[in-house]
Amino acid sequence: MPNALQERLDRVERDLKLFKEFDKVEKARLNSESYLWTAEDRIEWQETQSDNARRIRELIEEREALRSQLAS
Repeated sequence: MPNALQERLDRVERDLKLFKEFDKVEKARLNSESYLWTAEDRIEWQETQSDNARRIRELIEEREALRSQLAS
């Protein structure tokens, strides 16, 4: 069981790293390109950012739960 938990934790940490990297790239894109965007582009970007932030929060919660289980 601990191996399965560790594997899940590793996957969650990889996913979290990817989502954070995506967030960083998207914020850089906003800074460099947003003056060219239409209102629809801005709305789409905001929705994507909101979804990404939600997923990051979920992954952090899952990571903490898995760490807690492994520590028990």
